[in-house]
Amino acid sequence: MKILMITILTFIFCNINAQSIDNNFNNFKKNQFNNSLNENIYVTKEPGHFTCEQWRHKIDSVWGTGASTTTKLQVFDRFWNLIDTVFACFHNHPVSWDSLKKVYRPEIAGGVSRGRFIAIMNHIVLALKESHTHVLDFGLNTTLRAGVPLLVLGGWYDNGHFGAGLTPLPDSSLLVYSVVPLHPLGLQKGDIVLGYDGVPWRILVRELIECELPIKLISWIGSSPSAYNHSLLMSAGMNWHLFDTIDIVKGATGDTLHFSTAALRNQNMQIFCTEQMDIPGISKPNYNAEQMCTYGILPGTNIGYIYVWGWWGPNVEMEFYNAVQALMQTQGMIIDFRFNDGGNMNLSDAGLSLLFDTTVTTIDMGKRCSPNHQQMCPLNIPFAYYIPGASPGYNKPIAILTGPGAVSSGDQVALRMKYHPHSRFFGKSTAAAFNAPFEYGYSGYGLLLAEADAYKLSNPGTYLTHTEFEVDENVWLSQNLVRQGRDDVYEAAKHWIDSVSVGISVQNSEMPLKFSLKQNYPNPFNPTTKIKFEIPSLNIGANLNIKLAIYDLLGREVSVLVNEKLEAGIYEYSWDGGSFSSGLYFYKLESDNFTETKKMLLLK
Repeated sequence: MKILMITILTFIFCNINAQSIDNNFNNFKKNQFNNSLNENIYVTKEPGHFTCEQWRHKIDSVWGTGASTTTKLQVFDRFWNLIDTVFACFHNHPVSWDSLKKVYRPEIAGGVSRGRFIAIMNHIVLALKESHTHVLDFGLNTTLRAGVPLLVLGGWYDNGHFGAGLTPLPDSSLLVYSVVPLHPLGLQKGDIVLGYDGVPWRILVRELIECELPIKLISWIGSSPSAYNHSLLMSAGMNWHLFDTIDIVKGATGDTLHFSTAALRNQNMQIFCTEQMDIPGISKPNYNAEQMCTYGILPGTNIGYIYVWGWWGPNVEMEFYNAVQALMQTQGMIIDFRFNDGGNMNLSDAGLSLLFDTTVTTIDMGKRCSPNHQQMCPLNIPFAYYIPGASPGYNKPIAILTGPGAVSSGDQVALRMKYHPHSRFFGKSTAAAFNAPFEYGYSGYGLLLAEADAYKLSNPGTYLTHTEFEVDENVWLSQNLVRQGRDDVYEAAKHWIDSVSVGISVQNSEMPLKFSLKQNYPNPFNPTTKIKFEIPSLNIGANLNIKLAIYDLLGREVSVLVNEKLEAGIYEYSWDGGSFSSGLYFYKLESDNFTETKKMLLLK
């Protein structure tokens, strides 16, 4: 039976029925914690680095036979067919969907255990690498205990099983950025988790996926390649129950130590993890109380800071509006979306209307309209996906902090801020789940399924799920600053706002090696676009004559963005074409011994 009746109406999709649909997503997440505990799990072996055959034996022995083979086949066929016919995110991610059926259905028909069946369903869905799309056995006991063969993926929300939050470093080791007091392993901020039993986690997690353990999602997996890898890596600590020893590098000494995971058993640890360090003077939201947004002014500055942890709950629309309104007189804003678990993107409208000086159209949604996995039909929503801006707007720098912890409407509202002419993005790609999920149930099993995907109105036919969300400055938490209780992403954003000059959107401390004129963004545009260029450091202390100008098709100069001496650095200017006619324009960067011209298209 379909739990959520789906009618593809403009009204439903203008909100993506956001409250009810994202409630489905939240309900799925809650079911990961609140599954029935009416089974007696008895594990006869200690955890360890097992082979796939050994894991398969443990999976079969822990949960028993379960439903009949007939029922399992019915569930498989129903869910596989639903995905085959309505899943909206096959594009940008090649997967041999038919071959999965050919491999797994005969195995199920031959008889599999309850644990093996849900593992098959988990891994079929995992092959889609889509944040919203999950399958659950609602009656399966997913309590995490030593030796129980459950693979935990994700690392946001409650990490009490491990007592610390981990975030990936560039070498794929895991940095402790948050930890409970008196941790059983003596963990401190700045320590590094390498893996278990002498094997790096980056290798172990791939082995566990290959061995097809049943999956327990404590949050979500990323839909972009980088966010997917991020979510696999950050789950290292939550999987200690599968191994004997954990390998840790102490941040204070650099010593590599090997602790027994037995010290983590039967601990009562509470910690809520978001990959955000504490920012001085700014309180974080109270998620459990459904407070999604908090704000303040950074001490000793006139820079505003806003956290938004979700677009749901009874008060988030007014919370966000009040935050923006209170900070309109600041010299700059930082809006932190690094953790944002979605909801109704339109609850951001009121606050965004203060930031934008004109109404801006952004996206539409498409759905499957053919057995062809790639063929989509736009929904042509007439009024939902625009930003209702109004003069005067906020014409000062806005730093947007993003990361894989922003999902669903967390993705969408971050994307909306891309259209602000004074925004700059810091951090990592969001989850890139630019779609809408619906929930199905059958015979004690549930399927959450992405049935609509977003595309930019400026680029119809190119759907966004699975694509990387581009940031301007790729920066993440580092061991050095975390040990000091400092946040690299926040500090990079604040440094940018502090260094902004009049008329210049950004100047980066990294010195370019050569001249470069970038393609404007967005393109096509209406009415504003950004133009970025780089000036190399040719002579220490020497400034260069720089001119950046706009020309029409006849070669007439219609606007000059800069004509002065500039020092080496990375610059970004905005051009407002609101008073100009639609059509093709050129922009040219000129300096001593350098000139480059590019095209851009104004569409009204």
